[in-house]
Amino acid sequence: MRELSASRLATAGYALLLVVCAVFSVGWLAVGAVVVAADNAAGIAAALADAAARGDPWARGVLEAAPHSEPLGQAALDYAFSLFNLVIAAMLLASRAQEWPIRLLVIAMVASAGAFNLQAHAGAVAVQTATGLPVDVLDQVLLHAVACATYVLALLLFPSGWPLRPGSGLRRPLLVAGVGALLLVGVGTALLPHTISCVLFFGILAPLVVLAALPRRRIRHGLTMEQRTRARLLLSVLAAVFAVTALLGLITQLLWLLNWTGLTLVDPTTQGDGGAEQPTALLFWFARFASPAVAAAVLVATRRAGLWTAERVLSVGLAATLVVALIGGGFVVVEAIAWVLISAGVLGGVVTVTVLATALEALSFLPVHVRAERLVDRLLYGTRPTPYSVLARIAALSRSTATDAPDLARVAEAVARGLGAAVCRLTVVRPGLRDRSYAWAEAGADPGTDDFVEVPVYHGEERIGSIAVDRGAVVGLYAQRRHLLEDIADSLGVVMQASRAGIELDRQLRAVLAHAGDIAVARRQAVAEMDGERRRIERDLHDGAQHHLVSLRLTLGLVEHQVATAQFDRVRDRLDQIAGQIESAEAVLAATATGVSSPLLAERGLVAALDLELSGGHPPVPLDSGGVGADRRFPADVETAVYFCCLESVNNARKHAPGAAVVVRLATVDGWLCFTVRDEGPGYDQGAGSGSPGRGLRNVQARMSAVGGRVAVRSRPGAGSTVEGSVPLPADGPGLAAHRGSAERAAVADGHGDARAHQ
Repeated sequence: MRELSASRLATAGYALLLVVCAVFSVGWLAVGAVVVAADNAAGIAAALADAAARGDPWARGVLEAAPHSEPLGQAALDYAFSLFNLVIAAMLLASRAQEWPIRLLVIAMVASAGAFNLQAHAGAVAVQTATGLPVDVLDQVLLHAVACATYVLALLLFPSGWPLRPGSGLRRPLLVAGVGALLLVGVGTALLPHTISCVLFFGILAPLVVLAALPRRRIRHGLTMEQRTRARLLLSVLAAVFAVTALLGLITQLLWLLNWTGLTLVDPTTQGDGGAEQPTALLFWFARFASPAVAAAVLVATRRAGLWTAERVLSVGLAATLVVALIGGGFVVVEAIAWVLISAGVLGGVVTVTVLATALEALSFLPVHVRAERLVDRLLYGTRPTPYSVLARIAALSRSTATDAPDLARVAEAVARGLGAAVCRLTVVRPGLRDRSYAWAEAGADPGTDDFVEVPVYHGEERIGSIAVDRGAVVGLYAQRRHLLEDIADSLGVVMQASRAGIELDRQLRAVLAHAGDIAVARRQAVAEMDGERRRIERDLHDGAQHHLVSLRLTLGLVEHQVATAQFDRVRDRLDQIAGQIESAEAVLAATATGVSSPLLAERGLVAALDLELSGGHPPVPLDSGGVGADRRFPADVETAVYFCCLESVNNARKHAPGAAVVVRLATVDGWLCFTVRDEGPGYDQGAGSGSPGRGLRNVQARMSAVGGRVAVRSRPGAGSTVEGSVPLPADGPGLAAHRGSAERAAVADGHGDARAHQ
């Protein structure tokens, strides 16, 4: 809450200061325009004289300020520069970037439009004469001091304005620096002519202060590449301003020493000292142009679109400015020395001297141009490896990784350090798979926000990847550096191909290992299925063919008895029965071999198949279907399980209780198919012994468990034995499903609770 209140208070103070500066600046310019009109138009001067004679203080003030007016042509140029300031201020105010550097620049442009307009000072004289108020002091302190102080502070805070953020330890030092600048500018303006103060502050002091603070703090330690680029752009403009100011200062000094006429400036603020005309026209008008030009460069830098183009243009412009300054300044110095020597009679022939000076400058142009480019590149981007050293390092790296699978993360780091890049990203294209990227970033760099320059990497004609670095690593004045990334991409082709081959080999190895695992699983499944099939055949032979073979054995025993007792007529019938039983056994064996449980069961259903099987035995076993119709069908797995369980139970009864009556019952109860096999044999004590269930009972339990059923055996000595089982039928509702679940749990409990089965 406290920070929010401070922010609102700062915004309100900014708005108030802007309004005050705008009122005074535009007011001085308007009154100054009236003064220059009165000084150059006789009609206006006469009208003002009549008004002054009638006691009008404003007319008297304008007339008294007229001697302090500029010449008409100079005033027109002065007002053109003031209009330029106001236009730039309006553009800054209308831009979307409303950070503190932009706000301060708006105030600086508005205040300097009136502060350094020489004609506006005549307006201040007119107002002071008309009102009697010491507005000259207000003009010096308010407009001049505020214009210069806000201008310097804005450039120091650009591009991010980070020292003014809450919690920053630099806000207090900057506040002290701002107050000190206000005092310094106010005193300097009072002691120096306005032309000199304008040149000092806008042409020399402001660029020097910002150039001293900018490179280390912003160009190499900016939070993002965009901020670093904006800082370099500002640095280019300020360096060009300082270089041109130095050149124009040298030319001005030579003009003053040689007493050359022309290029003089009428400064009304020095008329009291008798020094109206000064040879400072070049310096003053350039200083008037430089401050809004720097503000315009800041405006361009706030727009992301075209930022890199602006940086390149201004970098080249800075180099060209340095070349022009050095070559032009050298030419002027040579010419000045030649003029001095000619005047002293040492040299003769102006044309000869000029030609020699021109030839000397032409010969020095190329070395000066190369050194200027080198100086600008080092100033903007620091000390960076030369393109050839980077290529040599990448080539050595390629040779060292040609035989082994390269670590592209280390390759990316090596490339970044070789280029001096903050971020480097290598991407490998894998056909049919997702691309794989390897990135390296220096501490504090954000790979997600920086603008990248990306170049594809080819191996032969195939695109196998790409390399991307932050734009600051490859921008510069050297033509070789602009193509350096393409050369590095060519050198990395073999490295990326080796990496891609390693990745593909690793992928295939993992696929082989996975396939080997699948093979092992399939082998285990095949073994389990073979074992299960063996158990099924064993169970089906035991449950199906054994029943028929037992019946066949009993019938053969009966035939043997009948032959021994000479019952030959009945023997013939029994032999026919034996032939039928043999055919049935053969059919069951064939069905077992082909995996079909029972052809009779599949054809006629559970009730009819059981009835035919049980009635054909000796002795016949009655079947009580319990209301289950002979034509009713159940799921195939349910019918198979109940069918063989009933036959197995009947065989057990015949085996362990020969001659005893056996009854089989079927019924459907609450969604369950139930069966009961009861024999009247001697029974046995279930509590005696601890033997495991026999094969027959194990088969019955396995079949019931496979279909979610249950089975139980109850027996008592002298009371026979009973086998009861139940199988759930397809449910029609949740209640039945719940009942089935409880029944299944009970069946499992009953199955494990059996003491033993018939042996």
